[in-house]
Amino acid sequence: MIDMKFFLFGVCLFFSFVDMAGQSQSLEKRSDAIEIFKKEEVAYVENWIANLITEARLDEETVSRFKIITSFYGLKMKQIGERKKLTKIEIIDQFNILVKQQSKELEQVLPTEQFQSFSKFYDKLSWSVNKRLNQL
Repeated sequence: MIDMKFFLFGVCLFFSFVDMAGQSQSLEKRSDAIEIFKKEEVAYVENWIANLITEARLDEETVSRFKIITSFYGLKMKQIGERKKLTKIEIIDQFNILVKQQSKELEQVLPTEQFQSFSKFYDKLSWSVNKRLNQL
């Protein structure tokens, strides 16, 4: 009976080490930058935004504010991938926070129809980025 208890203790100890190793690996700091948006995505986003502006016939002030907001948040999103002290989980969380903040600001700037179009587009883009970041 003592051997069985020793065996069970060993098995439990083994699985706790395996679990801790998996957790420490996901919380480990990175030594390289993570590219939040791939070059193809950046080009696609720029093209999509240009089309939205053209098709919606937005006034100059709205276009200016729209570009400022999307450029600001695009830069912030890029920068979180460059912060090597952040874990993958922290990068994903901060990316999603920035997406929400950008949406709140754009909702105040864009007409309802264009904001809904942008939201649908950005939801798909965010889903793709989140999926890729989770696979790193």
